[in-house]
Amino acid sequence: MALSLPGIASLAALLFTWASVEQSGERLQIAEQGQVTGRFNAAVGSLASPAVDVRLGGIYGLERLMRDSPPDQPTIVSLLTAYVREHARGRVAGSADAHPAADVQGAMTVLANRDPARDGKGDFNLRGVRLHHLGYMGMWDRARQRVIGINFPEADFTSADLSDADLEHARLTGAGMAGTALQEATLNEAQLADADLTHADLARSQIRRADLRRIQAAGAHFDDTNLNGSEMEDADLQRASLVRASLPGAILRGADLRQADLRDADFTGADLTGADFTGAKNLSTANFDRTVRKDTRGLPA
Repeated sequence: MALSLPGIASLAALLFTWASVEQSGERLQIAEQGQVTGRFNAAVGSLASPAVDVRLGGIYGLERLMRDSPPDQPTIVSLLTAYVREHARGRVAGSADAHPAADVQGAMTVLANRDPARDGKGDFNLRGVRLHHLGYMGMWDRARQRVIGINFPEADFTSADLSDADLEHARLTGAGMAGTALQEATLNEAQLADADLTHADLARSQIRRADLRRIQAAGAHFDDTNLNGSEMEDADLQRASLVRASLPGAILRGADLRQADLRDADFTGADLTGADFTGAKNLSTANFDRTVRKDTRGLPA
């Protein structure tokens, strides 16, 4: 049956209202996108300023934009990573106690405290950066009521200088750190499982109660390093230097220590089940009191 004129008018009014709402939504979306683009351009422009406070403003502007516009996070991660690479190359200026510039530390802190679930294909290449004396970048997690550290899983720090950096509680699972300088760094309770530490220098570092399972650390230096209570199950420590290393209570089940230098190393109470010490150097000077040695190879009876 044909619609009455009042019915047709009502239907037309509904259709017009729906079209108007849809167009308003589209206009709002376009306006919001325009605001995001404007904020992004303004922040990026600030990064080129000669004034460090203006550059810091741009960096924190990008941090706010990452929170407000999650789809833009991969681009911002790549941008800030490139910024750090550009501004932290070569030797750190000044004395041996020089710290990273405020803008570099700020960019690293923003990167450290982002939500990694939104990274997408963001570039995390920090190869060769010089971040000597990098400051602590952890934060308080209210939900979990505990401190959480930086979150750089699978980041590439190959040949970087992170000596004396404060990386306590850091999440560096699967990170590329081959040849990285980590002397006197703080890595207590850090998550480094599956990280590549081949030929890295961790001398005199603090790495207590850390997760070092399955690390690739052939030829690495752990001289005078504190590894108390750390998990090093299935770690590759072939030819590593553990001179005077402290490993009481460490878990080294299935670890490969062939040809490692163990001069004056302390393994008191460590779990060495299935570990391979074949060809290890200076075994007679190491302390193996109260260790678990089931199926261990290469140790004297």
